[in-house]
Amino acid sequence: MAFNTATTRSLNVRAGPGTSFRVVTVLPARTSVWVDRCTNGWQWCEISARRSGRGWVDARFLHPSVRGRVPIVNDRRRPGGPPSPGPWPQRPVGQPTGPTPGT
Repeated sequence: MAFNTATTRSLNVRAGPGTSFRVVTVLPARTSVWVDRCTNGWQWCEISARRSGRGWVDARFLHPSVRGRVPIVNDRRRPGGPPSPGPWPQRPVGQPTGPTPGT
């Protein structure tokens, strides 16, 4: 379930989700990209672009915002691995969210 968006400025595409990962390419402003998944809190997103391939970008420089529109990756150490489970469901459907009454 990829989400189409665009870069708001010239943007480094990195090998992983963070500034400690090497820059693999630079995208010009207003480049159309597909967002596949983001880190917890939507800080970094894995994208693909037609001519630039795949990589990770700072989500602050994507418009429209991807917040709430793509799956979350919770483990920053596995940027190239299979997707981690998304935020849904956090608990089985129909289960109470608080303490059990009478306990």
